[in-house]
Amino acid sequence: MEELQDQRAEEPALSVTTVFASLAELRDAPGYSPKAISERLINSLGTEAAAPLLGVAEDLLDRWASGEDAPDAEGRLQLADLDALVGHLHGAFTPAQAMIWMCGYNVHLGARPIDVYRIQGSAPVIGAIRASALGA
Repeated sequence: MEELQDQRAEEPALSVTTVFASLAELRDAPGYSPKAISERLINSLGTEAAAPLLGVAEDLLDRWASGEDAPDAEGRLQLADLDALVGHLHGAFTPAQAMIWMCGYNVHLGARPIDVYRIQGSAPVIGAIRASALGA
């Protein structure tokens, strides 16, 4: 805990106003729109894999990616959650390693990461990815 406090003491002060002003514009940023995230997930995973992970029909995901339809608030959160998970997987593993890791038993999680994601979302799985990347 002291290490964390020491690190924070060395960091420059961050203005809350600056952070929230930047976040206010995020929804309109091209790479963060539901359409862009849907396209990215389809390109990374394919529609057949991404749609069930999001809990939506393949044709609905395709409509989100084309901009023909837009997800509701829950759908936007699901897109962001899966997008974060895929980003961490790409950062830590090759595609083949990611597939093996997601479908294999993980001691840190006490289950297969894919099953944990389906039940609890990306947070615990991302934690396990980070632990794995750091050699835990």
